[in-house]
Amino acid sequence: MLDVKAIAAQVATGAEEVIINKVVPNRVLQYDADFACYECAWLDKTIGENIQSLKSHIRVKRLLVGAKFVNNHITVGMKGGRTQMATVKPYQEKRSEGNLERRERAGILRNFLASYKTDIVSPVVNMLQEADDSLTQMQEARIAEFGLESSVIMSGDKDLWMAMGWHADPKDGRMYLVDGYGHTEYRDVGNVTPKLVGEGTSWFWHQMLMGDGVDTIAGLPTLSGALMNRYLPTKKLNPKRKPAPCGEAKAVAILDGVTNDIEAGKRVLEAYTALYSFNAKEMMVEQAFLLWMRRTSDVADCVIFLNSVGIKCQFSPTQKKALAKFKELAIIQLQQSDL
Repeated sequence: MLDVKAIAAQVATGAEEVIINKVVPNRVLQYDADFACYECAWLDKTIGENIQSLKSHIRVKRLLVGAKFVNNHITVGMKGGRTQMATVKPYQEKRSEGNLERRERAGILRNFLASYKTDIVSPVVNMLQEADDSLTQMQEARIAEFGLESSVIMSGDKDLWMAMGWHADPKDGRMYLVDGYGHTEYRDVGNVTPKLVGEGTSWFWHQMLMGDGVDTIAGLPTLSGALMNRYLPTKKLNPKRKPAPCGEAKAVAILDGVTNDIEAGKRVLEAYTALYSFNAKEMMVEQAFLLWMRRTSDVADCVIFLNSVGIKCQFSPTQKKALAKFKELAIIQLQQSDL
């Protein structure tokens, strides 16, 4: 494991050549700078000191992955329509919690990054979608144009585990490749209990069932008794088994042994149908819209993916109205940004 503190100390002395093992030509670090702004928002320091720490912080991350350039992805506006689409639970309801003063300081640093540009550093300012989306989109686009080694995502957000290509752990610089369906498993990461970790679209399907507590995304609220009998059987069959909250353990059981998107989609659709009946696909589209990391700027990207794996679906009339509301607000947002 790399000693990140030691690397940071070297950076502070300007000893860049000491800590770079190999710079990959043309490699760009796609960095989730929303996290960096919060991490550097120390209230016992001045804003100027925070900014210097932030610059050093970003340089350390770039050197960890051997990148020549870095794109700082930040979110400064809307959430890509997720707020308007969510009906089961308000999207990111808990994001307003925590230290208000520190969040305000992080906002100041985010505003700084929005215009911070050098020959090496470029801002990617998201006004209409989230940084998670632009991270995924720019990774996909760069790989398509320059090849797999040309781009690396670094973020502390587990949602991005489904994005294709190289990733780097922001804590220690460990790099890992995400390709296709991938896999999801419990791993010992130093917590009291093993943590469920996923890579590839496998992680997306698990989230479709268990949801995401951080962003207050419900996933599948309850699992039917019949499906629990199939995937979590008891010693003695209980034909009257009652539905129960789905959650992490049941998501793992349902998708155990699955190795491709088609089979995963079938099992998830079956679970949604048992709960929502004729509205199953509409509810799947809603949760996918909230969870999917968009590979293109098309808000229908999740629907395109679901259709590609055999789940024929489209936005419902209610969902089309929600998207129309989002577009209306987006126009206002863009107009205000030009003032």
